[in-house]
Amino acid sequence: MATFTQAQSARNVVLNMGTLASGTYITSSAIDLGPAIPLDITLEIECDPNGTPTGSRQLILFAKLSLDNVNFGSGPESGTDATNEADLHWIGTLPCNDTNVHRKLFSLQGLPISRYLKLVVKNDMGVAISSGSIYRADITGLST
Repeated sequence: MATFTQAQSARNVVLNMGTLASGTYITSSAIDLGPAIPLDITLEIECDPNGTPTGSRQLILFAKLSLDNVNFGSGPESGTDATNEADLHWIGTLPCNDTNVHRKLFSLQGLPISRYLKLVVKNDMGVAISSGSIYRADITGLST
């Protein structure tokens, strides 16, 4: 009988959010998952609020997908205009209810499969962040 095992790569930074202002979007560079797309991608997002969050008190993580690394889905990548936010693929939200550092893991499983993606973050905390990053770790599998 075949045995299937999974492995997770080491985490690597894919986006440094710096001091992202409240209500603002930031986007990673295009990420090439390679011709052998991983079974899943684990994303870890962390942030340090610069003050007490107000309003929605969250960071929102989205994806923009592409089959050719040229034509990505529509939706905002920077600035504060949320008109086409609904065009983005929602990955999840990181609640930030206090001034502590917050961290949460997400999976890309369930999104349409594409070789290329960009990660988009919206700071919806009501305050800027002091610092923040997104990390990526690939999940691969082997059948023996």
